[in-house]
Amino acid sequence: ATKGVLPPLQLCNFFSSFFFAHHFLHFLLLIFISSQFVGRWYPLLLASNDLESNSAAFIHSIDVKVNSLIFYFTLRTNGECKQVAVFANKLENNKYKLRYPGNNILYVEDADPNDYLLIYTTNKIHGKETKGVELYSRQKGEIVNQEIKKKFEEMYKSYGIKKENVLDLTKTDPCERSLE
Repeated sequence: ATKGVLPPLQLCNFFSSFFFAHHFLHFLLLIFISSQFVGRWYPLLLASNDLESNSAAFIHSIDVKVNSLIFYFTLRTNGECKQVAVFANKLENNKYKLRYPGNNILYVEDADPNDYLLIYTTNKIHGKETKGVELYSRQKGEIVNQEIKKKFEEMYKSYGIKKENVLDLTKTDPCERSLE
């Protein structure tokens, strides 16, 4: 063998070990980053281009499983609230595909895992697309700083959502009692 050159079999083993280690570290990093969002979240402000869907569903907690997140949503239908677990597979850095009827995509637009979560969602079903911008806090009814609130306002406007389609849940959460 030539000095300093690995034989083909050793070279193949080296690259497969490197490939495995790289992907394993990436997998651990994804779990670490995702696990920062685990726990209780309180809805503050919800905006949607479909007023009916605005108060119909919101996140109340997040959990992490192997290669996906689990969003625990509270669904409000005909004045009644129920909890639903929805699995989400990570597609890109901040993009998740929810396993729920329709083509549901959730984007984590901005976050401080100890303070707030700002997300954008789209759902395409039966030829209709619903867009939503949602702001959550770790603290019940607590508005995050004004800079984050301004970012929320800029986001919903950039998606063509009207101010009258913003629901403020800082004072009242219609499904709060069902979570106790």
